Amino acid sequence: MSVYWADVLAKEIINRKKYNYIDKEVPKMNHFFIKSSTSISGIPHIGNASDVIRHDALYRALKDLGKKVTIYWVAEDMDPFRKVPAGIPKDFEKYLGMPVADIPCPEGCCGSYTEHFSNLFVKSLKEDFGVNLVFKRTSEAYRSGEFLPYIKKIMKNLDLVKEIWNKSREKPLPENWSPWKPVCANCGKIITTQVTEVTETGVKYVCKDYEFKEYGKKAYTKVKGCGYEGESKFKNGKLLWRAEWAVEWAAWKIAFEGAGKEHFMPTGSFWTAGEISEKILDWPEPHPSENPLQPYEYLTINGEKMSASRGNVVCTWEWSKFAPPQVLRLIFLKRLRKVRDFSYEKIPEYVDEYDRLQRIYFEVEKVENEKELEHLKRLYEMVEVGKIPEKLPVQIPFSFASLIAQISRPENFLERSIELLRSTGHVKGDLSDEDKERIMKRIMRAGEWAKRYAPEQYRIKLNEKIPKTLKISDDERDALLRLKNELDKDWTAEDLQNRIYQIGKELDDVKRFFKILYTVLIGKKSGPRAGPFIMAIGKDRVKKILEQLE
Repeated sequence: MSVYWADVLAKEIINRKKYNYIDKEVPKMNHFFIKSSTSISGIPHIGNASDVIRHDALYRALKDLGKKVTIYWVAEDMDPFRKVPAGIPKDFEKYLGMPVADIPCPEGCCGSYTEHFSNLFVKSLKEDFGVNLVFKRTSEAYRSGEFLPYIKKIMKNLDLVKEIWNKSREKPLPENWSPWKPVCANCGKIITTQVTEVTETGVKYVCKDYEFKEYGKKAYTKVKGCGYEGESKFKNGKLLWRAEWAVEWAAWKIAFEGAGKEHFMPTGSFWTAGEISEKILDWPEPHPSENPLQPYEYLTINGEKMSASRGNVVCTWEWSKFAPPQVLRLIFLKRLRKVRDFSYEKIPEYVDEYDRLQRIYFEVEKVENEKELEHLKRLYEMVEVGKIPEKLPVQIPFSFASLIAQISRPENFLERSIELLRSTGHVKGDLSDEDKERIMKRIMRAGEWAKRYAPEQYRIKLNEKIPKTLKISDDERDALLRLKNELDKDWTAEDLQNRIYQIGKELDDVKRFFKILYTVLIGKKSGPRAGPFIMAIGKDRVKKILEQLE
């Protein structure tokens, strides 16, 4: 029996019998629908992908149990546009307060803002991260009338809705309160409309100035209303979140949706939505009473919350340019209830963790504890993208791949890289075309990582000419020339490393020799392991540099 959280959760969902708030049996499900959603008012990034990837693990678990399952990713694009994200033209301020669905494409290549970023996000999730999702938009569900029967039930049962909602509030909702938020027929804004009366077929409203404060900000943003007074049918607008969430579950027959911890506080929106869903819309709150996906913790970047305004996030469609997609899946799927602090600088460590997981799966690296072994093997299956390889692929340490990418010359790049990897012992035997493609991908990603995020010790630039200002003692010069004269030998990277160490001992100061060697080659006092490094640079190139000392 698998101990992996997604497998445990899948069985709980399949075996669930009862509603949570009313005494009723859950309907028999032959097809399980699970849902993840993102407010598309900002630019989707890797933090948004965490929700989707975690749901994808459950999707895989249900599939492995032989169940028919669909995972929806929903763009919540009827939400108001609250701020202009970094990278978007500043004149988009004129769209503040409008539904995101009604904002034009910032690059003029798509039908709308939603379409532009959703297409990029969905494409990367499918092609790079292996998530087999179905894309939905709340704007389409509202405006097509798909949500209309459920909205009518909400509005016909306002007293019960308010009673449920008030459980999460210190101050009760006002008498004329309405969960329906119309779009102004005059100016197109949704954030500025205030309901003045609920009728049988819709609401009456007035469009008034509205002020709001972004999370963590002191200043208020003011959106001007146009003063228009009108009526709205239950079509061009949206429900407030807690009611909207319930409608999404009931309309799309959602069996499961996880969310962040803020939704599961004692007064959290999940509980309000769940009770509305069951008592008014006759659909079971979509989760078992206890499971490890709810609530999950978010990822932080160097101790800070992920935020486009802080500049500490990247889009999902950028990730695979500088790191394997499996690494991001591993970060999100490893520990759900523990905040994981992430650093772009540490990507080589995360890749090493993924490589180790792969070695364990193929039993090249042993794990004595049977339970832990089973868990790690299942984790690898959830982390992998596409078909699992039949045998352990060629593994090149990411940090070494970044070194190759930085110092290798473009001529016959792949052939030279493979030749080097053979000399360092990273590659043995014949390579398939698939092996070569993997090697090339890793080197290219590692090179891009080095350009974008590598800390100083990983950044390498070879000194083709030794600076004239560099002070080198006579005994250091002799030691370096001794190394130069021995580079013609048929060294392995490890044997060369040992010989460099011996030359340092002959100098009576190993540390000093390594320091002057790195200074001569790359202008730094330290660097990668010297033997593999020289092999990576190429012995002939190093000889030409050292010949300048003669």
